[in-house]
Amino acid sequence: MRIGIDAHAIGTRAGGNETYMRELLHSLREHGGDGEYVALVNRGLDPGMAGELECRELPHVPAALRVPLVLPWVASRARLNLLHTQYITPPYCPCPCVVSVHDIGWVKHPELFPPLMRTRMELLMPGTVRRAARIFVLTEAIKREIVDTYNVSPDRIDTVSPAVAPRFFVPPEQAHIDTVRCKYDLPEPFVLYMGALQPRKNVARLATAVAHLRERGLPHALVIAGERTWMYGETLAAIESLRLGDRLVFTGYVDGTDLPALIRAADAFAYVSLYEGFGLPALEALACGVPVLASTDPAIQEVVADAAHTCDPFDVDAITDGLARILEDHDYTSRLKAAGPRRASAFTREAMAAAAMSGYRKALGKN
Repeated sequence: MRIGIDAHAIGTRAGGNETYMRELLHSLREHGGDGEYVALVNRGLDPGMAGELECRELPHVPAALRVPLVLPWVASRARLNLLHTQYITPPYCPCPCVVSVHDIGWVKHPELFPPLMRTRMELLMPGTVRRAARIFVLTEAIKREIVDTYNVSPDRIDTVSPAVAPRFFVPPEQAHIDTVRCKYDLPEPFVLYMGALQPRKNVARLATAVAHLRERGLPHALVIAGERTWMYGETLAAIESLRLGDRLVFTGYVDGTDLPALIRAADAFAYVSLYEGFGLPALEALACGVPVLASTDPAIQEVVADAAHTCDPFDVDAITDGLARILEDHDYTSRLKAAGPRRASAFTREAMAAAAMSGYRKALGKN
């Protein structure tokens, strides 16, 4: 099998899309058997970021040109047997296509997405699910949603969950944690949220819950680590109205090598999204042994299982109660800390590679 993987997201700070593709490439390099894997990357990318696989460079063009024109051309020039894309497949391609669909949020929560993005996905996704030889999803929850929404046979869908990078299981040196504290001006103590700033991440309700902790005698600040992506104006306004002062820190983008130290510096990790396709930051926090407060969103619950405390993401009081229990009930917190790495250890690069290769073989009609 000679398989091309559209990895243009790597190096773009694209959040979960970038992390997923980076881990897939590393997984296939380490556990991909005798398959040939070609990473289709942006010009100038360090090959190390693409798992040291064979790379073909893509021109810097908008998705409207990359997907229908550039990817088929590269697939032909690279003599690919199979092309793996994210979300959208080309209308025509010289080889079969596999597509990763991480979620269908524009269907489930259209109000949380920019109109242009929502319209684009509404127009292009039906054709994609018809054309794709296989559809990769991250959780069984999203698989059910795609089956129900697009009338797709479940036999055409493979669950290929992302791996947790090994660095999250290794305790960093205390000196690195201290350096990260200074680098990002971290308060002490604090609750951490890590991810994009956009409406579905529910950060405004989380900030309100952290503000309520003061009434319970808890001094914790909120650290928001991640970039602002879309429709974040109302979220920022709601957070600023709380007047948290020095109990609120925005770090912006955090370098990947600093993430384990950042997570381990926190007293708790909160991930109370309204909707997710997986929720990798919560799993990374579990790997670090930090107690996690997670949403009852079906995909997140599937991922964290019983290793995190879960709450209704629409209920500020439930978020506040969950944080307070994690921060005050030390026996309960000890159980969560022990359960986290065990749960995260199920999401390995070996398992990711095996699931992906199984889907690739099915796409090519191989047993």
